[in-house]
Amino acid sequence: MADVARGEGRSEAAVSGWEPLRNRTFRALWIANVASGIGTTMHDTAATWAMTNLTTSPTLITLMQTAASLPIFLFGLPAGAVADIVDRRKLLIIAQIGGLLLSCALAASAFLGWLTPVWLLGIAFLLGTAGAVGQPAWQASIPEIIERRALSASIALNSIGYNVARTVGPAVGGLIVAKAGPGWVFLLNSASFILLLAVLIGWRREETKQRQPEQVFGALVAAVRYARFAPALRSVLVRTATYVFAAVAPIALLPLLVKSNTELRASDYGVLLGAYGAGAILCATLILPRLRVRFSADQILAGALVMSSTSCIALVFMRDRIGMAAILMAAGAAWLTSLTHFNTAVQTAVPNWIRARASSLQLITMQGAIALGAVVWGQITSHGGLRYAFGVAAAFLFLGLLVIRFYPLNRIADLDLTPSDHWAEHRLVAEPAPADGPVLITVEYRVANEKAEQFQEAIYKLRDVRLRDGAFRWDLFRSLDQETVFIESFLVATWAEHLRQHARAVAEDRRTEEVVESFHLGEEAPSVRHYLRDSFTRS
Repeated sequence: MADVARGEGRSEAAVSGWEPLRNRTFRALWIANVASGIGTTMHDTAATWAMTNLTTSPTLITLMQTAASLPIFLFGLPAGAVADIVDRRKLLIIAQIGGLLLSCALAASAFLGWLTPVWLLGIAFLLGTAGAVGQPAWQASIPEIIERRALSASIALNSIGYNVARTVGPAVGGLIVAKAGPGWVFLLNSASFILLLAVLIGWRREETKQRQPEQVFGALVAAVRYARFAPALRSVLVRTATYVFAAVAPIALLPLLVKSNTELRASDYGVLLGAYGAGAILCATLILPRLRVRFSADQILAGALVMSSTSCIALVFMRDRIGMAAILMAAGAAWLTSLTHFNTAVQTAVPNWIRARASSLQLITMQGAIALGAVVWGQITSHGGLRYAFGVAAAFLFLGLLVIRFYPLNRIADLDLTPSDHWAEHRLVAEPAPADGPVLITVEYRVANEKAEQFQEAIYKLRDVRLRDGAFRWDLFRSLDQETVFIESFLVATWAEHLRQHARAVAEDRRTEEVVESFHLGEEAPSVRHYLRDSFTRS
């Protein structure tokens, strides 16, 4: 884009935490997103309070949180698939229009006295759906706006915006509800949608068109297949799940911790939550940029694991509110540090064609780990007490250092995922229709006997590339007639899917193929053949 600052001479590690705001497009979208986030958290506060005035049922009141968060589980991955197929800017605009209409309808019903528990739950679910549709598209759009070296800083700024909204929104929303009623909060939330809509309409995004557009179901299958056979993405998902599952313990158990402390009052709960958010904000603005200069991603994440583990242990022994606030600030800093690196990694671990789906998978992984962790730590507390639960969480976090060894993230930053049209053009006697298939592709290699084992090791890395990008079966055959001949074969469901394989190839794949082809004897390239399953059937 025209307004993206280049600055090739500087590394990502040296980028200031505020530098992404110099980008006009990112700055406008960031400010609008923060305003929208404040509106959303104001709305959540007002809606929950309105529900308490409509019913005394604890189930209906707690269902407000479920209704708001459930859509990401139901629609997160399909929304990511759609965001990879259509124009992401247009999808974001549609999501904001939906949120605006829903918020206006809720405001009108509040002013007219038509609010009911079912109506509140229904609107909460639909607004959550609008958020689930827009979130993967927004996350996948960041690398289009911000150059790669400033990606971590931009994601950290998004986290700052989220924490600012989470801190300011409930306080302002509660004040307005007390003074004027929930209807005015719902109306202000509508205004926040209008601001974001105006910025999105003014964003001149460069459209990219797929050669063979995917269908939604096929895009979903491709996402699951990619996650299974892409080690980089798999590492991000595993690391996200294992960290979030245990690191959520301080926040999940904080109400019980405050209640069990005779020196604390109910009002201290909000103060301690604010300290957690303040730690995250301070970390993003003051600490993270300096850490990235001196340490690798895995070293920083190892430090965050140790800090989170230590915080869990320290919380159960600290009775003073100031000491607890300091510990929670450290826990909040570790949380944001980890999530910023995971979010950056998921954006840099995959090419653009699947980026929104990868973001959806991480969102689902993170939300699932939060939900499961909250339940598990609550159950452990019920059976063993708070100290035991915090101790188990601390031990789990410390064991996460072993996960780093098996699922490292350091190499992700070195991946070259720029599109590479290095696959040769097809020379066919007949062009299949896009839906024809399955298609068999074979590649014949001639390899010296003494290099056979090395060749096999190299080509099994290529196997993951074939399966990741479209093949549903891969095999390697060794000739019984000629000692030096190997046949690589893989099956693709349709001719259109094979054409997508060509379009999905990146520079990193080219390096893998070059290693395999380096074992091939002779001056000519390995022989490639394409076969379409014969539709003839014997009667």
